Amino acid sequence: MAGENTGLRARSIPVGALANLPKVMGSFGADAWPLLESYGVTAELLTGQPLRSLPIETHGRILHAAAIETGCDHLGLLLGQFASLENTGPLRFLVTNADTVGQALDAVARFSPIWYRGITVALTVERGYAGLSLTLDGLFPGREQLLTAYLAAYVKILEILLARPWRPTLVRISYREPASSDVYRRFFGAPIHFDEPRHEVLFPEEVLQQPVSGTDPTLQRFFHGHLQQLQTGTGKDVVGQVRRAVEESLHAGDCSVDQVAQLFSVHRITLYRHLARAGTTFEAVVDQTRRDLAEQFLSQTDLPLVEVSRLLGYRNQSAFSRAFRRWHDIPPLKWRRGRRDDGSPAGGQ
Repeated sequence: MAGENTGLRARSIPVGALANLPKVMGSFGADAWPLLESYGVTAELLTGQPLRSLPIETHGRILHAAAIETGCDHLGLLLGQFASLENTGPLRFLVTNADTVGQALDAVARFSPIWYRGITVALTVERGYAGLSLTLDGLFPGREQLLTAYLAAYVKILEILLARPWRPTLVRISYREPASSDVYRRFFGAPIHFDEPRHEVLFPEEVLQQPVSGTDPTLQRFFHGHLQQLQTGTGKDVVGQVRRAVEESLHAGDCSVDQVAQLFSVHRITLYRHLARAGTTFEAVVDQTRRDLAEQFLSQTDLPLVEVSRLLGYRNQSAFSRAFRRWHDIPPLKWRRGRRDDGSPAGGQ
């Protein structure tokens, strides 16, 4: 199945990026739900499975239609201002536990393509200034709104990392100056150049050296290794490829066979057949992946059980605890404490 999924996986981003669209459209007296539901985006999906992939063109069309309905040509800018790290899955643990802002941004640029496929983030340094740039594959309605939403989001993320209000030195936008350009200037608080080759914020290089407060080196090391494995995969064999897709889907909150088969652009029956030839089943791969990840999270991190449950795609902590008892005949917290008593890394809840 190698190579079958390249196109589909390269052009999707998490549906949770649309979570604040109802709030933004509501400020203009418009109801976002008829629009969202017409594209299959429900409230349950936004809250329960925010990392579920949605084609990038669909995101663009939704924002394009929302801008027309509200009469707001800077709707993407407004949406980006509500950004947080909640829609980045395990990446948020690596970013918020980085030693410096530069290390955090490097992690974003390197690992965000695991879930944000089609948006390229680049961090460059030249002549004393750092540049964080965004490019987006393809041309489709709403592309400009989507790019601006993410550029605004990265400004907000930098504020989160610095734990203070922050604005760039210069902003570049890759389309012509809109009628609402003053709104852009007020938000970014910096000179803006339109008609540029790419979306980019520039700021002094020394910002990259500033420390991120409240970091945990153990979490930083663990999630760097975890994301590195997830990015590189576990080999070219069918089971390895499916396991990688299962890990991504677990973090996204939807690990059904149909969802994973879609990532490979095959029917679920075809996926079952590939796995049967390898001597296993989809259900067995999911169960073993969950077990392995659970043991890693519990032995190598201090994440609360509720967070571990969420990362493993369980609806609640009770469901995770039942599965863990089936694997080990003891509750997960007791198993974690036993590992701690044995001198293993990390500790209790």
